Amino acid sequence: MRRAVNAAAAFDNGPFELPGPTGESNRLSMPPKGPVLCLGPKLDTALAQAAQALAAGCPALIVAPGAEAAVVPLLRAGAPVSALDGSVAPEALAEVPGLVAVAAAGDSDWSRSLRRALASRDGRIVLLETALICPGRFYAERHICIDTTAAGGNTSLLAAVA
Repeated sequence: MRRAVNAAAAFDNGPFELPGPTGESNRLSMPPKGPVLCLGPKLDTALAQAAQALAAGCPALIVAPGAEAAVVPLLRAGAPVSALDGSVAPEALAEVPGLVAVAAAGDSDWSRSLRRALASRDGRIVLLETALICPGRFYAERHICIDTTAAGGNTSLLAAVA
């Protein structure tokens, strides 16, 4: 849990100004991805997943044994987190609405069945994150490029002599 919190706190989500070869404006921003289902499968793993999602600004639903009691301090602090004691059958993921990401760091057979259930969904692709420490995966990437060449661009590039 401590490693996950430290990694999430150290992650720089920008925004970043990126250089462009012709002087255009490039800006990378990383807003929260959206609701994350944290499946653990153990409570400490699910809490580490939720800590990273919450640090990114994503609401989190934790489903693991003992989750309801474990999130009480987070709820009192006003964190956008919910919890259910127990586990989720992989097939159920095909029907859960509103998900953008599922965090599950279990064995390969379990994660394979989760991946298959998520792949069977209609609509947008739902991320399955299987790494325990991965704070960057709870952010979406947005890039805005403003082409300034029609307005003269970077005149220092035009003045350069080869």
